[in-house]
Amino acid sequence: MSDDDDLPPLRTCPRCGREGRTRYERCPHCQASYFARSRAQQRRRIAVGAGVLAVVAAGLVVASVFAFSDRDSRERTENARSARVIRDLRAKMVREQAPHHDAAPQLRPPAGATAAQQLAARHRLLLAVDDRITADARARVKAGELDGPVLSTFCGPILKARDAVPDDRVLTKSIGRYDCVAIKDHVIGADNKKVAELGNPFVAALNFKTYTYTWCRNTPAQGEAGVALVFVRLDRACLAAHGRALGSGYAEAPGEQNLTESELAAQQVTTTTSAAKN
Repeated sequence: MSDDDDLPPLRTCPRCGREGRTRYERCPHCQASYFARSRAQQRRRIAVGAGVLAVVAAGLVVASVFAFSDRDSRERTENARSARVIRDLRAKMVREQAPHHDAAPQLRPPAGATAAQQLAARHRLLLAVDDRITADARARVKAGELDGPVLSTFCGPILKARDAVPDDRVLTKSIGRYDCVAIKDHVIGADNKKVAELGNPFVAALNFKTYTYTWCRNTPAQGEAGVALVFVRLDRACLAAHGRALGSGYAEAPGEQNLTESELAAQQVTTTTSAAKN
């Protein structure tokens, strides 16, 4: 064995660069660890790390640009789809709510008809309108526009009051306005009596002078996933409306409001009293 074999190993300090023989981990000159990286190694490591970070940052920027671009593209696509859906729904509602016109001059009472004869003729016109709406609703069911079946149609006062009087019973009214339902089913109460009708809504306006009439389907607001997207106001002709547009319909002009039983009775008393004075 040589004497060199007993000597501590010769080591070069990675920090100060000085050589020395030692069996200890740290340089006797600067106390740096012999196993630590040199400054050149550290600089290379920092440079490599900075390069990696730069590449990662650039990748994130590119990914963000693509993500925002993709989001904008999706938003444009969704906005275009929504606009197309709304346009199609609006066109569909306009088509479905278009006014339909007809006449029944054969039901018109003769000149000089009594009040009873006039009331009977008005009621026959109303029943004819019921039948006409029933036929229209059944045709829509066949075309796939409505859910069936359609049993019949009932037209009543627009005023939702228990004592509201249908306009055909009020001889002073030349126009009758009605809220109609093409009946799909009857709602039966606990006492086995009919309490309501289920069906598709329509409206109608009857001219008691000319015995012409107009009816329209009254389509509710349309939408997607329970969210209303489109509302189309009914044409004025559907209810012979003359008032300004208000809410989902029109403000009632004088004489367009349904009367109640008490109001009709008061009107009849006034008419009788005026006739007696004359």
